[in-house]
Amino acid sequence: MPETGKRFIIGISAYLIAKSILNLVLGGFAMGNIVMLAIQAGFAALLLFRVKYGNWIVGILTVLLAAYYLPGNLSGLPGTWLYLAEAAVDIGASVLLFVSPDVKAYFQENAS
Repeated sequence: MPETGKRFIIGISAYLIAKSILNLVLGGFAMGNIVMLAIQAGFAALLLFRVKYGNWIVGILTVLLAAYYLPGNLSGLPGTWLYLAEAAVDIGASVLLFVSPDVKAYFQENAS
């Protein structure tokens, strides 16, 4: 179980960094995009280093960020479909961080 949780964590961490790099390329190398890359790298570090409650912290903050950008993405349709898909994946990844027994086992393995 912890091994499957580890794979989930590695996948989610890679996704967080990859989406930030994509946003950096698509949106330009503006300071806001660079800051978001640093934040997402911090989220990945929380997950990969199994910080206690890191799955909850990252899941909650990822949902909050998706909710923050949602109104702008909805008003920009149809040109923002990629960002809406990104928000859907963000929410799915957060749900996985919240409810997956494999993720919970991975984080509890560190506490033992």
